[in-house]
Amino acid sequence: MLRPGDRDPVPVRIVHLGRPRADDYLLAFDDSRVVVGATHEDDAGFDHRATAAGMAEVLNEALSVAPGPAGATHLETRIGFRPVGPDIRPLLGAVPQVAGLIVANGLGASGLTMGPYAGTVAARLARRADPGIDLTPYDPLR
Repeated sequence: MLRPGDRDPVPVRIVHLGRPRADDYLLAFDDSRVVVGATHEDDAGFDHRATAAGMAEVLNEALSVAPGPAGATHLETRIGFRPVGPDIRPLLGAVPQVAGLIVANGLGASGLTMGPYAGTVAARLARRADPGIDLTPYDPLR
């Protein structure tokens, strides 16, 4: 988490930095904080340490696209596990074998950006309303 100085340009609300799995992003908040993320390490297991290499990778990638926050103050680093579906698509939909069970998970790095929409779809399903999209590609049991 960064806080740019008064003269540092803050990036637009959301910027995906172009890697195929959309792991790298900048997300600006109204109070001028900017989240810069994130590493994707399939082979790290449940190692929850913030490594210097991981932080350098994230910051270098972000600043290569949006150099404005280079002088920003580093506020904090958070570590989390972001589960993904077996084919990178989220797991989103009802589980017919268990009445009332709605799954909304597996968003991976896109959770910050896609999470509100997935939550809206899950809420529609819970209310037995039309989810507004074809959920076949996101079937949690696929």
